Amino acid sequence: MTANEPWAFMREAEHLKRALDVVMLRIVKSSRALALMSVCLLLLVSASISLPIASAGVGDEMPREWYGKRKVVDNFGKYTRIVIIHYESPVEDVGDPDEDGSSDGYKLMGLWWNLSKYPHGIPYVINPSQAVKSYRLKADDVIREIKCALESWDLAVDLSDYYVNYVAYPDNTTSPKISCEVELFNDSPKVDYKARASTSRPDFRNVITWGRAQPGVVAYAIIWYDSITGEIVDADMVLNSYYKWGIADGDESTADLKGAFDIRNIVTHEAGHWCGLDDLYEDQYSAMTMYGYASYGEEIKRTLEPGDVAGVQKVYEEWRS
Repeated sequence: MTANEPWAFMREAEHLKRALDVVMLRIVKSSRALALMSVCLLLLVSASISLPIASAGVGDEMPREWYGKRKVVDNFGKYTRIVIIHYESPVEDVGDPDEDGSSDGYKLMGLWWNLSKYPHGIPYVINPSQAVKSYRLKADDVIREIKCALESWDLAVDLSDYYVNYVAYPDNTTSPKISCEVELFNDSPKVDYKARASTSRPDFRNVITWGRAQPGVVAYAIIWYDSITGEIVDADMVLNSYYKWGIADGDESTADLKGAFDIRNIVTHEAGHWCGLDDLYEDQYSAMTMYGYASYGEEIKRTLEPGDVAGVQKVYEEWRS
């Protein structure tokens, strides 16, 4: 896709999506673990012709040999990595509990964290260096936005059911700390300006950072998991530095962020993959956080819909009982 053809990539992705009904994961018997990278092609739906491009800087890059492929399997001894782009799985439709006129549902990837190993929540690391350097954002603001994105999933797991209007972690710094019985993500992420995503082998750090990827890919998640059980052992998230990033005002009815992607909006979506949820591309699910397309200034993914909540509660129902 060129800067003058923003829709070309979308047409190609739609063609791949229709052709790829099911991707079977081949378990390598000599290995104990596979890795899944869900390259969430959050495609631009803006009609804008000119794409805002930020300088790449130093950061993680999606390997070029992955471009255009639907599945890549590599063996690294004890661990095997499988990269999957846009694979389909059945949608569990839960109707329209919030009566907003949009359908709600979820897709599971069959992956999960063993929360018994993380009594204080899954630890993770934030690298805000590029956001500070390239987009002139304050590190504390970037860290707050990312943390709030992950904490929204904490709240969702902890709810008694999924019959809610929406779920979003409050970003008011004066609000009292919210305590969760089921702690999904740790409340105190580490900050490391040199942390990188583990695309070659797991480093068990769970990094959120920026890096270069092909145009059309807004962000992608990399997940390493046990081949037999589906237990996640490492997860990373890379926001594409090809685009500009910023922090929106949190009001979904306004479009205050021009020509840039809202950090919390996209991180909330990618964190859903960390939780074990897959993308949804059907139009009836466009109001949901796990809907697989995004546009500049979009904020709707900040708030989890009943389908998002139902999905994460299904994955971690063992810890909710």
